[in-house]
Amino acid sequence: MTGLARPAVLDALQNAALAADAEEKRFRAEVAAGIEAREAARRHAFRRYAFLKALVAADAAAPDREASRMAQATAAAGEFEWEEIDGARRTVIDALRPLADAVHDARLSGHGAEAGERVLAAFAAFEAWHEAERGRPFAEVFDRYVQETPLVDF
Repeated sequence: MTGLARPAVLDALQNAALAADAEEKRFRAEVAAGIEAREAARRHAFRRYAFLKALVAADAAAPDREASRMAQATAAAGEFEWEEIDGARRTVIDALRPLADAVHDARLSGHGAEAGERVLAAFAAFEAWHEAERGRPFAEVFDRYVQETPLVDF
């Protein structure tokens, strides 16, 4: 040996290694959280798009406002995978009425930017109502948790 205080050197290197390990773990957790947040944002954006697309398609052939409301309510129930409309579900369908009207009005006005803004404002109002009423974001309605089952039954 050349007179180095070996334990002190090892302690310093160990501390540096542990600090690097902690920094890597912190960074990985930060990246994972960022990926998870972006994944949720993407998922919610596509769900909102698909839902509004279904309402627009339902409105396309409606001859009047009442027929449009009924067609869009049916489309919404289909998107939610609801076979029956009970009291709690009726509340959601009723809350969609301003959005349904905005979609219908946008079609009649020629889908201009102003009409599109009214549709988005009505959609945002519905989403805010839904979150306040149901306690979770609207887009999470479409989350389907499937219990994992074994591939082989014994």
